[in-house]
Amino acid sequence: MQADLRQFSYKEVPALPQGYSLILNIDEYIVTLLAFDQIRAQCRCSPAAFRILFILARAPYGANYAELLACLCCSESIFRKVWTTSSHEEALALLAPLVERWQRQLEKAALRGQSALEKELKMVRRATKERSGLNTILKKPGFSLSVQALYRKGYQLAPALPLQESRSS
Repeated sequence: MQADLRQFSYKEVPALPQGYSLILNIDEYIVTLLAFDQIRAQCRCSPAAFRILFILARAPYGANYAELLACLCCSESIFRKVWTTSSHEEALALLAPLVERWQRQLEKAALRGQSALEKELKMVRRATKERSGLNTILKKPGFSLSVQALYRKGYQLAPALPLQESRSS
């Protein structure tokens, strides 16, 4: 059986160093980081973390909470269609009804107060920031990425300091 892979170059994901690329395997939820065509890091992640990584890799300057929630909560068949798109704009066009619904839901939650909004965003935060979340996965040795919050907006992929440099600082 042939694996269904997507490769993102450093040109598509500005957070990647030059010469690096990110390969995602949708069937096994495996993330591989290549540096000059050699495997630098590889791991398996949860379906939720995988979906967040995919949409962030597609969105070079970040994704807002509604986009992240739409990708996270869409059906598997819709996600598979989003997977086949060739651009972030095309992916958002497929997710547009869900993005609009989530945007309205987040606006209503914000009117009810901060705790209501936090409750709506809990799913995204869990997929990105908790123990088995995407940011934890990307902090494993070899990966050069992290998930960075966009203040009150969403998240983006960002470069992470190599392990050796962060120890000496």
